[in-house]
Amino acid sequence: MERTLLVVECQANLNWYEIFAGAKLHGEELKVEQAEWDDISVISYSDAGVVATLRRAAKPLKDTPQTTDRTITVDFVLLRSVTRGIKIQGQDSRNKLFAMMHAGLGSVNSLLSAYMCLERPTVFGELRKIQKRLGKDNFPVIEQTLYGNHREMLITPDFPIVGKVGHAHAGYGKAKLNDSEAFADFRSLCALHGDYVTVEPFIDWDWDGRIQKIGPYYRVFKRVSMNWKGNVGNMSMIEDIEMTPRYQRWIDECAQLDFVHSKTDDKEYILELNDTAIGLVHEHELEDMGQMRDIAQPRCRRRAAQGGRASAQEGEEDQQEGEERKEGEKEKKAHKKAASQEAEPEAEPEPAAKSESDEKKKEKTDKKGKEKAVGQEEGKEEEEEEGAALYRVKLLEEKVAMLELALAREKEKSTAKDHKKGKKGSSLLKLRS
Repeated sequence: MERTLLVVECQANLNWYEIFAGAKLHGEELKVEQAEWDDISVISYSDAGVVATLRRAAKPLKDTPQTTDRTITVDFVLLRSVTRGIKIQGQDSRNKLFAMMHAGLGSVNSLLSAYMCLERPTVFGELRKIQKRLGKDNFPVIEQTLYGNHREMLITPDFPIVGKVGHAHAGYGKAKLNDSEAFADFRSLCALHGDYVTVEPFIDWDWDGRIQKIGPYYRVFKRVSMNWKGNVGNMSMIEDIEMTPRYQRWIDECAQLDFVHSKTDDKEYILELNDTAIGLVHEHELEDMGQMRDIAQPRCRRRAAQGGRASAQEGEEDQQEGEERKEGEKEKKAHKKAASQEAEPEAEPEPAAKSESDEKKKEKTDKKGKEKAVGQEEGKEEEEEEGAALYRVKLLEEKVAMLELALAREKEKSTAKDHKKGKKGSSLLKLRS
């Protein structure tokens, strides 16, 4: 039975037909189709799965089916395109994604991850969960404030800040705001739309980075740009840098992260997570595409063996492969440690048993250590609670100040109005006399 993999690719020049050439499932050739979201129409049937109509590509790849319209039954999908972009360009394919989810279609990455990446707040919320578990120093996500609409934009963090409208990425809907006047102008523009707004502190950065993870393969890139947005313009310079344990810990928690390096405090701040449509660096493009193929093929094979049934949980294959890779790394470290111990001279054997006094001393030391740790933890919690309380007080003070200012302005208007009425009344009296 023929199986079909649909690659949703936004870059028309990338040829997935060549990348998957000769790929087989259980001895049969895996059929590959490639199209952009705009060229795809999707219907999901409960009994027949996903049926897609693919239009002829505007710039079809040579010697491929893209030169004609065709209708296919989709068994698996590889997502390499943003599902939702900016409105003016009509980049909104959420309904097509929903149809694929409706059918429980097998995918790389999971359709659930693509769904979760549709909105900025859901992504940030997941990053915050990781930060709470690992700590701010170990996972430094940038601070962020979300306003439900322009009416809520009364209290701001310290300037300068970066305002972002709605879900948009790639530099769209983003503005640097240096003072309250600029923020007021930005607020007035947001009033024309019904989108939520997020603001973040502006980091005066000298370079930004991207950590990329494709299965067990890692890369880290450093980019220097003349534009404060970094990902806008054609003057960016990209280079590979070392994958440090710190970066690997970040990327093992969530693949495809963007971060910036501050030139003022020499710290790094995680900005956002990129979904399955992450852009590839031209130098490594073919190699990275090959790695994606090597991940997609076994997924297709497993799903075919299951008769196309959806697994108990989207993305469980990712988790399983990640655990297997981590186990392999642990074994390597254990072998390395054992080898280093063999090279070291044998240590003198420890006494068979410790004296009772030594045991008591150890118990006392352990008890003091635990009490100290508990005390430090309680002190830390008290400091955090105190900081949160001070922040709430600051917000209230700012709100009160703004209300007082508004009342003062209303009073001035009322006084001016009464004064004007008084003048008008005196002039009428003069006319009558």
